[in-house]
Amino acid sequence: MPLNELLPTVSQLSHQDKLRLIHFLLLAVAKEEGCNLESPDHKEQENLLLEQLASTEAVVWSPYHAHEAAQALSDMLTAAKEEGYA
Repeated sequence: MPLNELLPTVSQLSHQDKLRLIHFLLLAVAKEEGCNLESPDHKEQENLLLEQLASTEAVVWSPYHAHEAAQALSDMLTAAKEEGYA
């Protein structure tokens, strides 16, 4: 594909995708020149991170079930009204 056909598509990419493209092109050109810029343990590190993520339990907090917080906020608003701040 000619570059003049590719450039309009590249300009529509998100910022992050443009950075990924730059990274991909840099590695491809380096490989063509006989250089390997990728670290040999890149996949190993990636797999380790994925394993850690899989074993991590996510905690989701929601204000909908935080009745104490709602009461504390209500008490603060009442105190502010009594002091003339609200």
